Amino acid sequence: MTLKSLVHLYVKKLNKAGIASAQKEIRLLIREIIGINLENQIIDEDLLLSKNQKILIQEALNRRLNREPINRILNKTTFRDFELSLNRNTFAPRKETELLIDIIINLNLEPNKILELGTGSGAISIALMRIFPKCECISTDINQISLKTANQNARKNNVLKQINFICCNWLDIFVNFDFNVIIANPPYIKSEVIESLDPEVKCYDPIISLDGGKYGLDSYKKIILGFVQKRFINNSVIIFEIGHDQAEEVKNLMKEAKIMKIKVFRDYSNQARFILGVKKKTVFSDK
Repeated sequence: MTLKSLVHLYVKKLNKAGIASAQKEIRLLIREIIGINLENQIIDEDLLLSKNQKILIQEALNRRLNREPINRILNKTTFRDFELSLNRNTFAPRKETELLIDIIINLNLEPNKILELGTGSGAISIALMRIFPKCECISTDINQISLKTANQNARKNNVLKQINFICCNWLDIFVNFDFNVIIANPPYIKSEVIESLDPEVKCYDPIISLDGGKYGLDSYKKIILGFVQKRFINNSVIIFEIGHDQAEEVKNLMKEAKIMKIKVFRDYSNQARFILGVKKKTVFSDK
């Protein structure tokens, strides 16, 4: 089988399966699996594939026909300008989340300590440590396997010395806060919506990273209202990724926790996607 005939065959199959950008995805998999770049794929389209090349490419393309995302097939993804390893226990970071990094950069802070709650692959923490080399970060996750992957990603991207990975559930282990920036991209999809998601999401992302409970707000309540219960909270910038229809609900929770200067930021589709506020230093009495 030639390269051209294989591409032609699977373009039809992927289109029939309802997968957009079929040819682009096929050529990407060919490049990653057998090392033929896009230019040479076009120039050498009559290249006769070896038996082994054909098997490897078809195995990958058949997985894509089953709606497995390319980043899961390859066990890796790109976030901003660096590569991350993935596995079935790690949430695949989205392109929109890169905007969160830009928001923090544009605050013109020089943070020395950052807390990320629910780090997953480590994408956000790693990106920030690459930008702020004098900063340190505590990155938490409830899943030990995710933390192991995040640790490997930090090592691969030369920021492991800056990050302390801790297994815990949101704010459970914290009493005092001395972080300049606190970040979380918690699960925010309503439970009843999960089944209607694309197969690439509902079948391959960890459900714990998607399901935000009945109203999609369970994790925000645990995190934001958790701040109220803490004895000492330093002046901290707090930023969350949110669902496009959750800005008002999350804003109200933040106000209840005495988080001030609240601002909503939009994503590439002009949807509300991030919310930021400032928690002033507070000492709660024992009464």
